Amino acid sequence: MPKKATPAETWNYEATVATVEGIIADLESGSLPLAAVLSQFEQAVQALQQCETYLHEKQQQVDLLIETLADS
Repeated sequence: MPKKATPAETWNYEATVATVEGIIADLESGSLPLAAVLSQFEQAVQALQQCETYLHEKQQQVDLLIETLADS
């Protein structure tokens, strides 16, 4: 039986950025009702928080690798 993917295994930085870009385009179009604008804005903020967390974790990994190289 195949292993089910966890959200962390299916999450993709580039896809998330593309989603945020799509949301921005929708918001800038001015054609959405206010409730949809607020909902889309909330979704974009959550996606950007995920991206920020991901980038922070990767920066820590890079810093550790640089530190390890400097100690060699």
